Amino acid sequence: MTGRRAFPGRAGLRRLRRARRHPRAGATPQARHARLILLAVAVGLVLLTIGARCLQLQVLRRPALLDLARSQQEKAITLDPHRGPLLDRNGKELALSLDVDSIFADPAEVGDPAVAARRLAPILGIAPAEVRARLEGDRHFAWLKRKVAPDVRRQVEALDLRGIGFVRESRRYYPKRNLAAHVLGACGVDNQGLAGLEFAYDGAIQGTPGRILFLRDGRGGRVLDRARTEPKAGAGFVLTIDEVIQHIAERELDAAVAAFSPAGACVVILRPQTGEILALASRPTFDPNAFADAREEARRDRAVSDYYEPGSTFKVITASAALDAGRVRPDERIWCENGAYVVGRHRFREDHTPFGELTFTEVLAKSSNIGAIKVGARLQPQEFIDYIRGFGFGRKTGIELPGESPGMLRDVRDWSGLSQASIAMGQEIGVTPLQLAAAIGAVANDGIYARPHVLAATITPDGRRLPARGNGEARETRVISAAAAATLRTMLESVTIDGTGKAAAVPGYTVAGKTGTAQKVDATGHYSHNRYVAWFAGFVPAGRPSLVLVVMVDEPKGRFHGGEVAAPVFSRIALPVVQYLGIAPDREGPLVFDRPLRAALREGPAASRDSAPVFAAVRRGATRSGRDLPLLARGTGETSDDVLRASARSDDAVIDPGDDPRPDVSDAAVTMPDLTGMSLRQASEMLASLGITCRTMRSGSRVTGQEPNPGQVMRPGSLCAVAY
Repeated sequence: MTGRRAFPGRAGLRRLRRARRHPRAGATPQARHARLILLAVAVGLVLLTIGARCLQLQVLRRPALLDLARSQQEKAITLDPHRGPLLDRNGKELALSLDVDSIFADPAEVGDPAVAARRLAPILGIAPAEVRARLEGDRHFAWLKRKVAPDVRRQVEALDLRGIGFVRESRRYYPKRNLAAHVLGACGVDNQGLAGLEFAYDGAIQGTPGRILFLRDGRGGRVLDRARTEPKAGAGFVLTIDEVIQHIAERELDAAVAAFSPAGACVVILRPQTGEILALASRPTFDPNAFADAREEARRDRAVSDYYEPGSTFKVITASAALDAGRVRPDERIWCENGAYVVGRHRFREDHTPFGELTFTEVLAKSSNIGAIKVGARLQPQEFIDYIRGFGFGRKTGIELPGESPGMLRDVRDWSGLSQASIAMGQEIGVTPLQLAAAIGAVANDGIYARPHVLAATITPDGRRLPARGNGEARETRVISAAAAATLRTMLESVTIDGTGKAAAVPGYTVAGKTGTAQKVDATGHYSHNRYVAWFAGFVPAGRPSLVLVVMVDEPKGRFHGGEVAAPVFSRIALPVVQYLGIAPDREGPLVFDRPLRAALREGPAASRDSAPVFAAVRRGATRSGRDLPLLARGTGETSDDVLRASARSDDAVIDPGDDPRPDVSDAAVTMPDLTGMSLRQASEMLASLGITCRTMRSGSRVTGQEPNPGQVMRPGSLCAVAY
C-alpha cells in the first residue's frame, strides 16, 4: 500500500540480525582504511606534542631550568684570589693581599633571628635591625660581614650560634697607609680596583676567582662538597716610586699644607733621563685601607687629573723655543718698558718690580713678564705652538695612572690677538703638574723628552719579573737641541742665585729652576686678585741633573708667590733626597755633618732610628757667581739607615771625628739665642744645635741682626734670618 513501509520477510530479518551481531562484516575496505589513517594521525599528533614539550624543556629552556635546579640543589661561594703585590723600586711592599675571614649565615638554620641579631650586632658593628633582616627569609645564604679581623671571628665563634659559618677570603692591605695613595689607588670589598693602579690594571692584578660548590638536601642543608676550585693569584708590579723619597716629599708637602692651608697641593719628582717617577704626592689625601670613608676631593690626584695655569714657570718653555730657534741670546739686552707694555689694546704689567733694560738671562732670573712677551713674539704662532706641543702640553703624557687630563691648549686658529703674549708668560694655557715636570725634564736631559711612567716591571704569579710594556708611544723624543738645553740650564741657575727662586737653593748643590705665581680665574671669568697657584719647577744638580722636582700649591693663604711658598718646599725636599741617593755635591766646599749623623754612623741602625733630625752645614766657598754660600740647610727630619749610608758614601762628605759638646737636637721648644757679634759660622752652628734653619740676608763678617729676636720661643725646623 502506498505510504506504508513494507515488512521484511524472514530472510530480511535474518540478514538484519546477522549485521547487528557482526558489524564489521558489513564495513567496506574504504571505511577501514580511513579509520586507520585517522588513528595514525591522532597518534602522530600526540607524539609530536610530547616531542615539542621535550624540545622546549630540554633545549629551549634548558639553561633556565638548569639554573633553577642548581639554585635549589647547589650553592656556590666565590673565593677571592690574591691580588698581585705592588712594590716600590727597591722591593718594599706598598700593597699586598692577606687571608682573612668572612662571616655568612644560613637563615634556614638560624633558630631565632631576633635573638641572634641582638648578639651579633655589637660584634659586627651593624645595627640589630639590619642583621635581623639578613637572618630572616627563605634564603639559604646571606653575608653578614666580609673580611673581618681575627678577633671578630673569635668573638662570633664564642657565641656558638646555629647557621653561622666562615669562609677565607683575600683582603687588600696597604701597610704604609696613605703613602703614595693616589698612585696605588684602592680596592673595594669585592676585590675590585676602585682607583689608581688598582683600577687601571685591575684585570691583571685581580687574578682568577675560586669557587666552592656544595649540594643541599630538600631542607636546604649542606650535605656534600661537590667541587672546589682554588683561586689563582694575579700579577704584581714593581713601581718606579721610591718609598723613602715618597715619604720625604709627603712629609714636606704636609708641612706646607699646615703652613698655608691651601685648597690642594702636589709634588712630582722624576729622573729626567728615563722619565721614572720617584715620588708623586697630592694633598688632600686618603687612607686606601678605608677608601669608602674618604672625601671625593681627597681621592682626586691633582698631579695627574687637574690642570692649572703655569704662570712664570712657562717662561722656561718660551725661552727654550726662542733659544733653539736662534731668536735670542742669553746676554742679549731687552728693554722691559719700565713695567708696562701694550699689546693690542691691553696693557701687560710686571708682577714684581718694574724693569728697564735686562739681559735675557735676567729676564728669567727676575721673571719679567714683558721680557718674556717680547721674546715670545719673535716666534711665529704655529712655530711657537709646535714647540709647546713638543714639550708634551695639550696631550696626555701616557702615564699608567687613570684619569689623566691633557691640560688645555687651544689651536692657533682659536687664538686671539693677545694669546701669544699671554701664553709666553704662562696664561691662557692649562698644564698638569706631571706635564710640567716632564717638560722641565726635557731641558734637564739635553733637550730629550722622556715619557713619564710609574711601572718598572711586571711580577708574574710564579714570581718572575718582566720589563713593563709601554703603550706603544716613543719613550724619548728630542724637542730642542742639546746646545739650547745646556744654555738654558746655565741661565736657570741664576733664578736660585740672584732671582726669584733663592729660597729653592740647596746647600752644596747647584740648582736650576723657575718660580711661578698664577692668578686663578674667578666665577666672572676674570683673573682673581686673591686666589693664586704657587709653583716652583727645577732640577738638581744644575750641571748634571739627576732629579726634577715640581711643587704646586693651590690657593695658599697668606703668602702666595711661588718663591715664598713653593720654592722652600723644593729646597727641603731636594736636600735629603740627594743625600739619600748619594749624589755628590757640585758646589765648592765639602759638607760637614752635625752630631746626630755622626752618632748614627758611629752607633749603628738603632741610633739612627731614634736620632734627632740631621742638619747639614756647608763650609764657606765661592759659587760660580762669586757669592758666598749659606752655611746651613734644614735637616732631613726623620732619617733612615739608607740616608745615612748614602750621605757617608759621598766623596765630598767629611765626618768630623771629634766629640761635639753641643746638646742633641730635640723636638722640644727652644729659646732663640742672641747671635749679635758672632761670626756667621758660629751663629750657624749654634742654630744647628737647636735645630733652627739659618737663612743669610747679606754679606759681612759678623752678625749684625736677626729675625726672630733673641728670647723668642722657637721649635726645631723653624727659620731664622741672619744679617751679617
